[in-house]
Amino acid sequence: MKMIARQKIWLAIVLTANVLLWAIPSDVVECIARGQHVLVGRYSRTHFYWIVAVLLISIVSLYVDWSTGATYRMRWFQVVAVLMFGIPTVIAVDFLLRTPDVEHYIRDRIAYHRPPHQEFRGEFVDRPEAARSYPNAPPGYPAIGRTLRTDRFGFRNAVDAESCDIVALGDSFAEGSGVSDEHPWPVRLAVMSGRTVCNLGMSGYDPLHYLESLMEAGLPRRPRMVLCMIYEGNDFRSAKSDEKRRNPGFTEKWQEYAERSPLRRSLDSMFIRVFSSIGKDWPVPDAARISWLPIALPTGPGAKHYAFEPKQLRDLLSTGEQFAADKHWLHPRGQLAEMNRLCRDAGCPFMVILAPTKAHVLMPAVADRLPPADVRDFTAISFSGELPEATQMVKTLVDRADAKEQVIRQWCERESIPFFSVTSSLRSAMVAGVQTYFTYDQHWTPEGHEVVARAIHEFLRDRLLGEAPGSPPTN
Repeated sequence: MKMIARQKIWLAIVLTANVLLWAIPSDVVECIARGQHVLVGRYSRTHFYWIVAVLLISIVSLYVDWSTGATYRMRWFQVVAVLMFGIPTVIAVDFLLRTPDVEHYIRDRIAYHRPPHQEFRGEFVDRPEAARSYPNAPPGYPAIGRTLRTDRFGFRNAVDAESCDIVALGDSFAEGSGVSDEHPWPVRLAVMSGRTVCNLGMSGYDPLHYLESLMEAGLPRRPRMVLCMIYEGNDFRSAKSDEKRRNPGFTEKWQEYAERSPLRRSLDSMFIRVFSSIGKDWPVPDAARISWLPIALPTGPGAKHYAFEPKQLRDLLSTGEQFAADKHWLHPRGQLAEMNRLCRDAGCPFMVILAPTKAHVLMPAVADRLPPADVRDFTAISFSGELPEATQMVKTLVDRADAKEQVIRQWCERESIPFFSVTSSLRSAMVAGVQTYFTYDQHWTPEGHEVVARAIHEFLRDRLLGEAPGSPPTN
């Protein structure tokens, strides 16, 4: 069949679009640095899905366009009919396949929780999630058999307690991501202090949830003290962000609904399983940007290794003045003040504990052996703002590493809120060869939780609570 002009033009457009999508690779180094999957050795997951989508659309469009007259109209009718019946069918099947996931959070209120009185078992393996990762990536922390039990409120407590000495607020660093029930620092603090500690930490929480959980499940237990752990990595949010979560619009609701689609998840898993292993051992282009990671500390045969995302370094570049005026600090600062007021009215002290990012703890300890230009290039990944010159990059990161911590500390002092940071305790342990963070995950290992619990206990001892009768020795 001889092609007409319209068909020639459309064929050229379709071929050009497909060739360009296949020919232009994604930034593989960026994907590795951000822990994202690389498919067919050269494409980000989003890029590859565009390739597949455009290819499917191209096939259908050419099927329709490769005809004229009555055949052309008939094929258009076939495509429209398939869409009209196929899309509702897919939506219906997706809805019917949605079953309650017992390990999923129950979001019946702002301070969401896990299903009450449940026990989850599994294994946590510290390794890159993506098949294509750092060149010669060292092994991570040994695998951990994990048990997670919930109380009647859906929080990670082995027993139901109507009252307790200490309430611990926080996110996954308090709940204990990747570790078993006996490891999280609130559990270890209870053992060290001889006091009852109720853990209200929950993965994904932030100050909005800390405030809500304090009112709903914390203060009703009549604690003698409330400890609120703030994670430096993602606990600073604006009022606008919180308002969207309190009153989500159609876009937010649809996005959450789509993310939990069993069909979407199955398709995603299939693509990753089939295509992520292809090219996973190919040479990494421009590998210098990530070749200095994971960082060994200390050096030598007993070295432990640590990796983190570029954003953690960018977060260290803020000056104290910039952070103090940032809306992402001013809003949670108000929530901390409200928590302090509620605790004061209830007659129990309120305390803020800073959980630092892995990069914050590491940088001062390894700065003297980092390649400045490569560190700068790594920090610039997915970032269009200004960065210090390469010669000043590492020095600036070290000089400003504690800037946010100092702002929070000074504000707490003005508000008469006890403040404690576990940064120096974690750093000292890491320098001594204790692996306090997982290699590829951003959370604390069992040893890290032990270090944090002991540091908090020693800060509290004889200062705010005193020793509990019959408490075990701390040394």
